[in-house]
Amino acid sequence: MKTLSILAGIATIALASSANAAHLDNLDTPYESRGACESAVAGFNSEVRGALLDNFPAFFSSEGDVSSFLTRAFPCEISDSDGHWYIQDDRLQVLNSDWYQHRH
Repeated sequence: MKTLSILAGIATIALASSANAAHLDNLDTPYESRGACESAVAGFNSEVRGALLDNFPAFFSSEGDVSSFLTRAFPCEISDSDGHWYIQDDRLQVLNSDWYQHRH
């Protein structure tokens, strides 16, 4: 039963995040530096933090919890092909991670 609940939560958060997150609209946006990419991610995080906490209190216990999730779920990585930084979508990996499962 616990596994089913976790899977339902993962699906719900994945769908809700995609509906609200500008992160996903900017996965193909090149950033000149890591700082520029992380600044964009921080702005996007601020836009959705409250909504995720309000909509999913069973999965997040505080704004800090949501912030930690978003920071892990949308890291910036450099592309070897063009040298620019891009936002990555690691939501499912983070939701399945030991960190998420044991964060309380």
